[in-house]
Amino acid sequence: MLYKIMDMHILLYAMAGVGVLGILGMAAVCLSYKRRVRKDSKSQDLKEKWLRYWGCRDERMRRMNRWVWLPSLVSTFLLCLAVVFSRVVLRTGMVSSIYIQAGLIIPLVLLVMRQALDFSYKEEHIFRSMAEYVEESCRQAANVQVMAAVSREQEDAMVDHVAGGIKESTGEKGRFGELLSPEEEEIMREVIREFMG
Repeated sequence: MLYKIMDMHILLYAMAGVGVLGILGMAAVCLSYKRRVRKDSKSQDLKEKWLRYWGCRDERMRRMNRWVWLPSLVSTFLLCLAVVFSRVVLRTGMVSSIYIQAGLIIPLVLLVMRQALDFSYKEEHIFRSMAEYVEESCRQAANVQVMAAVSREQEDAMVDHVAGGIKESTGEKGRFGELLSPEEEEIMREVIREFMG
């Protein structure tokens, strides 16, 4: 059985299959990252979009690294297994050079493909979404300040209107006409503000 495994080069094909599986896995992770970025770019909530970009990138990077290191380790394990089988079963003490070449080439190809499909340097989406988030936050803060100034002006106009109405209804010599000194008028305005607030 072990002789047939070595004679049919099953371990060599298994090494090649693991290498191809690693490349396909990395390509799938890269495509899923690009699809996720496209999907998240349509989101309107800028803070959520920025946080999703970071989380998605980190998760996809871990997956990408798994597709490099696990097939490389399995390929190295199969190479060691081929060396052991050649010593024990074939009693030659040497493994075919094809196994050694495959054992060296597969991890190197996986590393090269990892660099070719790498998206960690493509951080423009993350930085663009962060810049949009910061700009939108500044815009919202400015809008809040403007709205506060406008509401303060509107409040002052309403207080003036109510105070004017009180003065007109009491008349010059009415009940409140003699009491309203400038200090007391300011107190009346504060009371009106408290009542409106």
